[in-house]
Amino acid sequence: MNAATTYSPPYHRRHHQHHHFQLPPPQSQPSIVSIPTQKSILDLLNSKPATFSLQSLAQIHALALKTGHFHDHFVSGTLLKCYANPRFHNLDSAIQLFRNVPSPNVFVHNVLIKACLDNGEPLQAVWLYYELMMNDAKPNKFTYPTLLKACGDGGIVAEGKQVHCHVVKLGFAGDGHVKSAGIRMYGYFGMAADARKMLDDEDDDDAVCWNAMIDGYFRGRRNVGSWNAMVSGLARRGKIEDARNLFDEMPDRDEISWSVVIDGYIKSGFYKEALEVFNTMQSERIRPGKFVLTSVLAACAHLGALDHGRWVHAYVRRKKKSIVMDAVLGTALLDMYAKCGRLDMAWEVFESMKEKEVFSWNAMIKGLAMHGRADDAVELFFEMQRRKFRPNGITFIGVLNACAHSGAVEQALKLFNSMENVYNIEPEVEHYGCLVDCLGRSGRLEEAEELVNSMPIEPNPAVYGSLLGACRIHGNAELGERIGRLLLELEPNNSGRYALLSNIYAKAERWDDVAEVRKLMKERGVKTNPGSSMIELGGCVHEFKMGEGCHPKMKEIYSTLKVMIERLEMEGYVPNTSQVLFNIEEEEKETALQYHSEKLAIAFGFISTKPGETIRVVKNLRVCDDCHSAIKLISRVYGREIALRDRVRYHHFRDGTCSCKDFW
Repeated sequence: MNAATTYSPPYHRRHHQHHHFQLPPPQSQPSIVSIPTQKSILDLLNSKPATFSLQSLAQIHALALKTGHFHDHFVSGTLLKCYANPRFHNLDSAIQLFRNVPSPNVFVHNVLIKACLDNGEPLQAVWLYYELMMNDAKPNKFTYPTLLKACGDGGIVAEGKQVHCHVVKLGFAGDGHVKSAGIRMYGYFGMAADARKMLDDEDDDDAVCWNAMIDGYFRGRRNVGSWNAMVSGLARRGKIEDARNLFDEMPDRDEISWSVVIDGYIKSGFYKEALEVFNTMQSERIRPGKFVLTSVLAACAHLGALDHGRWVHAYVRRKKKSIVMDAVLGTALLDMYAKCGRLDMAWEVFESMKEKEVFSWNAMIKGLAMHGRADDAVELFFEMQRRKFRPNGITFIGVLNACAHSGAVEQALKLFNSMENVYNIEPEVEHYGCLVDCLGRSGRLEEAEELVNSMPIEPNPAVYGSLLGACRIHGNAELGERIGRLLLELEPNNSGRYALLSNIYAKAERWDDVAEVRKLMKERGVKTNPGSSMIELGGCVHEFKMGEGCHPKMKEIYSTLKVMIERLEMEGYVPNTSQVLFNIEEEEKETALQYHSEKLAIAFGFISTKPGETIRVVKNLRVCDDCHSAIKLISRVYGREIALRDRVRYHHFRDGTCSCKDFW
């Protein structure tokens, strides 16, 4: 540290007259110890320091001097710490005591530096650090947390930066507590960029550092930009609850504040919460801009929240003078419509976009693929080239997926082979996965396995997962077992792999193997991902899970579902009990199937909508064979169109048929 600072040593200013340090004479012979050893004196000092009076402390001090243990740095340092207790308001005595310690080491220096800080003298603490460096008493990792805090409390920016340089030079920059104090210091200075840089360098995601960062910004300039930076940093690290709490405490918010927390919820997978924040934003009459709307559309797309998405579209139309429908916003809008089951509206938005980028074409191709429109997706693939847009790797993922969902194997092979030959795009593992999926779904399992074995790059779990899914569809237990066992080793914590292998065993009625897989899951602590289905009605997203009865209309839903199943049975419906992964009685299997989440959501749709209205449901998992058959029959018996999006694709049920043509 540069000795030529802009301030003089604080205690030199305050103590321009010399004060001789005198101990009060002990009133009686100390009887508090019988053997005055170093340990016994330390035990006395550390026993109940909060109850010491200055008089009793002076007695122990006298004993340390008399026995010669005062020269021990642990004794003198601990004694100093007791004198510096803020309740005594006796920092002067602690400093004079320090001056009498022979050759004080780093421990003694650290004690007094902290004592100065605790007694509201941060500049004095910094000066003591200067003395420490001048006396060649090398600092350690315990020196810097206190020192950096002192710089922050004292508001001395230049010295704080110098101390930070010392931290880096001496190799303490990786210590969590040192880094925590540095983040806090820059926060006190209001230097958001420097604080964020220290945060970005944090690899271990230490909670202490985060607490320091928050504290620093609270005591910093408190401007909206600093708050936004904190909320963004927390959200980016996945600490969305902390980000939301900080957001709720903000004295002022701008559009960026709302955008940051909404985007944070979306990236953490909390889409309903993102829409709730947006609704609060609306109630506070905050006008959303393009960035907020783009994030909200992403949440709508994931939830299938069509009403919310339509509101955003209408708002953009009303504010067309201030909100420009560029390629980013337009693509988010068409993606929302496609994922909410309105492919017609997605196409309308796409056609009306004045600005398109490659990612806009990719989103439309992906939307067509999701709805099983392979021919249209391939046609759009060639149309984008006629419009001078060059396809990229993501384009091929979209068009290959379209082929997989419609069984267009030859078209997929042709497109895959053209990647390198025509477009000079080297296929990546995702492209091989799409082709394996296409071959497998079409029943060409041997070719799919051969492709996996001949791949020029290492297959990832997704590739093997596509092959395993094909084995389930076509009942190939032998290949499924081999691939499934491999996946359980590659992804031991992926519950979906266990469920798929169990499904293959259950379909083959190999119940002992089903039990073995479930036992393995239990031993490894793997939790299954419960099936859930969502339906948006009146701008509110309702979520249903099998076995949960928390919905206020649950009794009515169960009653409606019972009547619905009875009517389906009169029409010839027989539950497909091969979907139940337990070796239980057939009646119990039928009951389990009856309460699958998509059936609950549809029953709720029936009691909450007018006759003839389309019911739109979004499911987080692949729809099972039994539910698929039942919903086809429901659409015919009740004369209702039902749009169901599962993890794989969209199913449009109408008049007893499905748009997937039973191929999914």
